Amino acid sequence: MKTLRKHPPTTNLFRICTKAYTVPGHNLEIKKGEMVIIPTIGLQHDPKYFPNPDQFDPERFSEENKKLRPSYTYLPFGEGPRFCIGMRFALMQTKVGLVGLLSRYKFSVCEKTAIPMVYSPVGLTLCAKKGIHLTISNRK
Repeated sequence: MKTLRKHPPTTNLFRICTKAYTVPGHNLEIKKGEMVIIPTIGLQHDPKYFPNPDQFDPERFSEENKKLRPSYTYLPFGEGPRFCIGMRFALMQTKVGLVGLLSRYKFSVCEKTAIPMVYSPVGLTLCAKKGIHLTISNRK
């Protein structure tokens, strides 16, 4: 969950407004049929919702901390009626794959990998501009 917050698979969600809506506290109306772009990467890196957003902190997702965070601020799989139906399957497949790999192999970043990661400015998903290079060795 933490990695999906910091490096989401997609940076935006796109929705079509189904009925006119005025944003509370602003003189802004979204008309029916207009496209709304939800900047998931912006929400998930906003220090108002995730203090020290560049820091790796798995405790952000403890049950206690999740209750303190407003809804719709963590969206790697969307939210609401258009929520990704494959989320549970994707998370389970990821966990099964990682257990299989990490139990057999040791992974380490090599010097060719840029740290901090620099994202490629093109593409529909986030990816490292110069790739992620790893050294893989058998576990003993």
